[in-house]
Amino acid sequence: NLGVRVSNLEKHADMVKWNGELRYRYISSRNEGAAKKDNADKLKFRLDPTAEVNDHWDVHARIDADMLVDEDNTSDFSLVRAYAQGNYKNFTVKLGKQGFYSNVDDGLILDAEFSGAQVMFGNKLKVNLEAGRYSGVNDLQTVNGDVFGDAAANYQGIELSSTLGKARGGASYRHFNSDAFKSTDKVGKTDAFLNYSKDGKEDEANIWSIGGGYTFDKNWDLFGAYAQNTEADAFDKSGSVQVKYKGAEKPNKGTWGAWAAYRHLGSNVSFAPTYDTATSLVMANGGSKGWEVGAEYTPLKNVYTTFQYFDGKHLANDVDDKVLFGRVSFFF
Repeated sequence: NLGVRVSNLEKHADMVKWNGELRYRYISSRNEGAAKKDNADKLKFRLDPTAEVNDHWDVHARIDADMLVDEDNTSDFSLVRAYAQGNYKNFTVKLGKQGFYSNVDDGLILDAEFSGAQVMFGNKLKVNLEAGRYSGVNDLQTVNGDVFGDAAANYQGIELSSTLGKARGGASYRHFNSDAFKSTDKVGKTDAFLNYSKDGKEDEANIWSIGGGYTFDKNWDLFGAYAQNTEADAFDKSGSVQVKYKGAEKPNKGTWGAWAAYRHLGSNVSFAPTYDTATSLVMANGGSKGWEVGAEYTPLKNVYTTFQYFDGKHLANDVDDKVLFGRVSFFF
């Protein structure tokens, strides 16, 4: 009886838990014909508090501050996420501003946030249902001074995934509706959203994706994914194939990993892909395609480092672009 009472006291002793990260990133991009490299030194401070409501429900938040090191500027904190999460056997529900990650394609389409509801259930076959509002199409909205309609898209989506032994896979469908997709011909040819639809009247995006992977042993893993927006008339396909060796683990000093991948990211289907290098080219140039190599290492407990290099082209104009990326993160 005493053991049970002590366990309950420990469980509720700290109703609010704080985790966080201090992240430094260096990005250097060199375009074909550019007079000089485009370099950026970025610093991010992140807090991830979690508060217990009862035995099944928690409240989560994410608070970020972003700064440019080379400009020695400062930043106010912004509330990036705020949602309630209910956890039950083979069933989870989230309500509020939450993470928006396309799991079955491993971030080929999305790694961002949306406001709404998410329901996940299942055991061998897992189902993920989502609905709400997504503001990530805002980059479409201001073109040559013109503003197109609503500031966010209505969104509904479903994911199906399963794991069988060493193999895993899944499929998803996502529907977006926004006036922001009504781009027009007067947009320059290098713009990411030139001719989203040929008549400039389409206000929907229907995105299908599939993904699958195979873990050969404790060291080697192969993963591939494909996605297409059936409503867009340009930059409407994305794909990625990656082979990875081992992997860095934040709590375990000395762990490391390396990978090589080929990415093809169309800006009208990969709205906010997860990749650190090729992603920087997506929104401004119709997308990107090329090879990426990277390595990651944990030199100290909860200290993560990575180095990545991308050699590819813009989809809109076939201009060569090389991106060098480095990151150091301190987790607490």
